[in-house]
Formats: sequence, structure tokens, C-alpha cells
Amino acid sequence: MSALVSKADCQSPTCASAVLVCLSEIERKLFFPNESPVRLPGKLVHFNPSECSAEAWADMLKSVQPTVVVSSWHTPALPLDYVQDPELKLKYVCHLTGSVRHVVPRELLERGVMVTNWGRIAAISVAEHALLLILSLLRHAPRWRGCFMSPFEKQTEYRLTMPTRSLVEQHVGIHGFGAVAQNLVKLLQPFGATISAYSEGVPASFMQEYGVTPSKSLHDLFSNCGILVECEGLTPKSKDSVSAEILELLPEHALFVNVGRGGVVDEEALIRLAKAGKIRIALDVFREEPLPHQSPLLAIPDAVLSPHIGGPTYDRLPKCAAFAERNLQRFFNGEPLEAVISLQQFDWAT
Repeated sequence: MSALVSKADCQSPTCASAVLVCLSEIERKLFFPNESPVRLPGKLVHFNPSECSAEAWADMLKSVQPTVVVSSWHTPALPLDYVQDPELKLKYVCHLTGSVRHVVPRELLERGVMVTNWGRIAAISVAEHALLLILSLLRHAPRWRGCFMSPFEKQTEYRLTMPTRSLVEQHVGIHGFGAVAQNLVKLLQPFGATISAYSEGVPASFMQEYGVTPSKSLHDLFSNCGILVECEGLTPKSKDSVSAEILELLPEHALFVNVGRGGVVDEEALIRLAKAGKIRIALDVFREEPLPHQSPLLAIPDAVLSPHIGGPTYDRLPKCAAFAERNLQRFFNGEPLEAVISLQQFDWAT
């Protein structure tokens, strides 16, 4: 990613600034496949976390004293002693991906250092993946291979007895009403679906603007929807909020899709209900990630499981990089940044 930024000749004080780019080789290729340069003042320093130790990372930070750090999934955490340095020169962490918690200590935000991420770019891809999971369950995708593997003369019978269903005019419930849920509503509307939603603290009037019926509670939402999509962020309040009691409220043969966070749901109860055939499940997120090989989820034949690949898709990653580049330009031009992480958003992130 040597061409993320290039040094510009100028006499501005910002020319003394340093931009420290901490990306692995695979991240450089994914986010910056064309390596088109963006001219910024100051010097550029690269650090590959895959090839260096935590001690080397700490030494690099102290040596370079960057004004800006560009980070991503593989970037190590900023050490507390570095963050607490009274002479800290860091002003901005430009994070290419979503959650910043594995890189940025809360104290850094408290000190007034700006932090941004990819904003709402991933939301449409995650919503699209939720739609894929819903349709996969409705059409019984896990059973398709069984049809082909059955004797040839039995395949027509197998296909005709597969209880496929349509999404048209279904009742879909959504737990959570952030950017992913809002995009999902738009994707569901052409199917004529009736949509209900619940998210603590979100005004009913805001949901109604999207043509969504607000539910009074999680009990109300789970009791009345044949398809339930989990989109809620993980916060102290939402953690474990989808309890065994709540899951038991789902109607017989309901579909449960999770593209939010695994920590919101009682996974043991979910597994129990799915094994018993009361509900069918499609999950992109789990309590433990990567999903352990011995997870009982893998033994549920009708489950649809994807390895946290909801979004953004690989073709969208360069757009995340372009968004970050524009933010870098704004920072050096003294302009407002987009997708700034507040302390509240930091506390809600996982």
C-alpha cells in the first residue's frame, strides 16, 4: 500500500506530520488494488503487523510519533502507555473497517483524538446478505445437495416434497433499527412483506417513516413474526437480550436470521430449538468467532451458516479505502470528518 499517500512539497506546518499506515499485505491488496496515490502533506511510514511483534509496533509508534494512524483488522492495539503519553502527537485514527475497539482504547477518544471508520458503507452489503439467508431458509438450500445425491428416479419426488416457501407477503420482524435494518427494509418492500421492528430507544415515528410497524417489546416482536432478523448492535443492554424465553415465543417453524452480533442471543437455546425442529436458523455471527470445529451448530442439517462475511463484499472494499482517503484529505485541509466515532458509539461497538 505504498501509494496510499504520497509526500507533497509544501511549506505548511502539516508537512512535519507523519502518517503511519499499519496494514497487512492482504489488507493492502484488498483495499488498494490499484494503488492510486493521494497527495497529502507530511511523511508516510508503513508497518506490516503480520511481520512484526507487539514490541516492534510500540517502538514504531514512539519513533515515528505519527499525527495520523491508518488502521484495519490486523492493526495491533495502541499501547496504553503510548496513549497516555502527555506529549502524544496523535490527532487522528483513520480506521478502514468497522469496529475500532481492538485498536483504539477508550481513553484515546476521551483525550479528543478523532477516530473514524467506514461509516454506513457496509450496511447495504450486510442487508443484502440477510436477504440471502432468508431466501436460503425459505427455499431449503441445505437440502438441495441431498436431492442430487438421491437415486435418480427419486429426485423428482424429493424435490416435490421439499417444503419450499416464498418471501412474498411474509411477516418479517427486525430486532434493531440501525443502518443495516433500514437497508433491509428497502430490500424487503418489493416482496410485499409486512415488516415490524423493535429497538430500545428508537422512536416509533422514525420506524414509521420507513413503512415499518413498531413493536411494543421484544415479546411482541418475536410472538408475531414468522421470519425474525437479528440486526441489533451489542451493547450492555442488548447483551443476552434474546433469551431462551424470548426465542420460545417464535411461532412454530419460524425462521431466525442473525446478521447482528452473536452476543445478543442465547446460542444454547437457539441450538436446542433448531435441533428440535421448532425453528430453522441462518447465522452469519456467533458467540465465539471463528466458529469452533466442535460447535453443535455445525451438526444441525437444516442450518445455514456463513463465516461472518455479511459485508462489505470484496468488491466494495476499495470504496471503503476511497472513503478513508477523502477523510484523510479533509483532516489535512482542516475540514469536518465523516463517520466520526463518538464515545457512545465506541461503547456500543464490539
